[in-house]
Amino acid sequence: MPGTGLWLRIFVGLLLAVLPPLLLLVGALLLADSVLSDADPDLVALSVVVGSIVWAAILAIVFARALNEDVRSLLSLARRGDEGGVAGDDAYRALAASLDERNRQVGTLARESLAVPIDDEPRRVTMALVSSVRSVMGDPTWRCAVLASERPLLLQSGIYHASDEEAAPEPIGDLERWASTASAEAAARRVEGPWGAFAVIELAIGSEVSAMLYAPWEGRSAPSRSELDLMTLVGQHAAAALEHSLLYARVRSQADELNRMAAIQADFLRGVTHDLQTPLTSIGALAVELQADDAVPDGARADLESIAHQAERLRRMVGQLLVASRLEAGAVTPVQEVFTVRPLIERTWSALRADRLFSLTVEGPPHLAVGDPDRLEQVLWAVLDNAVKYSPTGTPIEVRVVADADRLRIVVHDEGHGMDDETQARAFEQFYRSPAARRLQPDGSGIGLYAARGLMLAMGGDVSIHSELGRGAAVQLSLQAEPAEAEAGA
Repeated sequence: MPGTGLWLRIFVGLLLAVLPPLLLLVGALLLADSVLSDADPDLVALSVVVGSIVWAAILAIVFARALNEDVRSLLSLARRGDEGGVAGDDAYRALAASLDERNRQVGTLARESLAVPIDDEPRRVTMALVSSVRSVMGDPTWRCAVLASERPLLLQSGIYHASDEEAAPEPIGDLERWASTASAEAAARRVEGPWGAFAVIELAIGSEVSAMLYAPWEGRSAPSRSELDLMTLVGQHAAAALEHSLLYARVRSQADELNRMAAIQADFLRGVTHDLQTPLTSIGALAVELQADDAVPDGARADLESIAHQAERLRRMVGQLLVASRLEAGAVTPVQEVFTVRPLIERTWSALRADRLFSLTVEGPPHLAVGDPDRLEQVLWAVLDNAVKYSPTGTPIEVRVVADADRLRIVVHDEGHGMDDETQARAFEQFYRSPAARRLQPDGSGIGLYAARGLMLAMGGDVSIHSELGRGAAVQLSLQAEPAEAEAGA
């Protein structure tokens, strides 16, 4: 029974030791009234006891012989352990050293992965990866071969060395081409051929770049399973870092191009607006001058008035474009003055010449606004012009001025179509116009509210919109203010 489990052997032994005496005792009791009726009970009991003892002795002899081989094996193993203690310690030490080396490599890989500068140029990132792999593997012969690259301006093909060598990539040779194709069934492998033995780690970077890490492996034993697993892990980290670097470089290149185009657009807008300001001002002034001439017929006066009005509207729209370009360039510097807003609102509304009912209400204690009156007039013109354009003809425009504490709020309310949540969220974006706005006013520019918000923020104020579909919109301008009494006392 040497192959039987210890617990099963003990169980069978106990069963064999107990079961026969029990059967002998039960048999004696069953036969006591028939076959053994005339026998002496004491003699029967003595026979059962003697039979049990004899059976136990037989079992002891059998099991002792069965266990003798196991005991001899244990004694032999103990003697070999005493004789080979030094060799066993060496094996344990070698295993512990191997585990320590793997732990060092994994820890170094984690640190080096965090240290790779993926926001740098892909060429420098590749060299940093070679340095990291050399540190992890403890081998200064590792290199990276970029076999093919669809974006040579970002990462050119070649053989890359470590960062501290600062060498230009070497041309790809036959050795690298052979190593990349030899036994390519595994990501990390050992290949052997005309150029010798090499360890190769494929870098899975996608279809744009084909690359690998490799090092000479001549004279060394084939990598173990754990070494191949470590190489595969190194390759995964290196491929991820290089792919992220290429993606970062592409995004940075695109961002630079967008910034360049935005700068060109801003320069163009500034140039156009400056060029348009002078002729529009001249047109308006000439129309006003002709209106004052008594020789001009009454019918022509109405046309001249329309010309002057439209020239003023165009001048203000050009001013919005100029403000937008200056906001992009960060060149808006409003002045800080103390002024009354009511005359400013009335003057702006009068300049619009809108055929609408208009109401202006001032609530709260008298306050003076703190800001740039010219910039605020530009904001009011944009907000009031939108209220007129996007509300039905004949509906009123209401303006409320509310002063509380150190703020002055100007609320412009119309009874137009209103805005949904998306339109309210994007209303202050440059050039944004909702589908409803394009339907109501196809010729809008989409910069009025953008410029208004920029000017209000530059003056230390703010602007917000509260609207519901079908219930109009309320645009609120908020400015710093101070009580009018303070100005009077001063």
